[in-house]
Amino acid sequence: ICGELGLTASVGIATCKVVAKVASDLCKPDGLLGIAPGEESRFLSPLPVAKLPGVGEKTEQALQEMGVATIGELASLPLNMVKKHFGQFGVVIHRYANGIDDRKVEAPGESSSVSKQTTFARDTLERRFLEANLYHLCQQVSAELRCQDKRARCVTLKLRYADFKTITRQTTLKEASNVSQVIFDTALQLLNKTLAQKRKPIRLIGVKVSGLSVGERQLHMFDSQTEKLEHLDKAIDQIRSKYGSTSIKAGKGISE
Repeated sequence: ICGELGLTASVGIATCKVVAKVASDLCKPDGLLGIAPGEESRFLSPLPVAKLPGVGEKTEQALQEMGVATIGELASLPLNMVKKHFGQFGVVIHRYANGIDDRKVEAPGESSSVSKQTTFARDTLERRFLEANLYHLCQQVSAELRCQDKRARCVTLKLRYADFKTITRQTTLKEASNVSQVIFDTALQLLNKTLAQKRKPIRLIGVKVSGLSVGERQLHMFDSQTEKLEHLDKAIDQIRSKYGSTSIKAGKGISE
């Protein structure tokens, strides 16, 4: 990689993905670290719990309040205790802490969806902040759709609350689209409906588009508004391609 591309790369080798990921992180920026079969727990045990994939700032703080500072201490806790505090997410990180990860290593194929998400530094219910982040995510997934010359039929909103419970809400568009405003308006409707039903502090928000198709949309009479939005997106894509992704921003994508 370095010889042909001039880039550094770190490589972790292990019997499962989560241990290989931790090993790769530890030997950055340009190293190779292999963990022999049967040595997973011994390798993970002394490491800070924050080194475990999936354990962010909030989770680390919650674990510290339980007296857990290392991955080994998390692994030694009863599963029921971890699940009581973190739900199904607790089951996942408990398995990871014990070096257990059944996910398969698969070669990347053609994507059937495009998704983006962001985790907040603090849990929030501030509407303008949530909408600004949602708008930014919708712009990202829409731009990726246009880059792939694809359109999406389904829009899914993902929310994770302060108690780590994660929900998704999905709707289907009347017509497949890659227009930023269409994707955002649809995701915003899902957000508004969800907040009206349950007002709990949110720590993560994400948006996914699926049901992808390739090619131009069908043209309809009196559809000038959608056509204008498509031209606007195309112009914005060209500006960002030339001057960078932060060169142009919409007001609704900026939170105070």
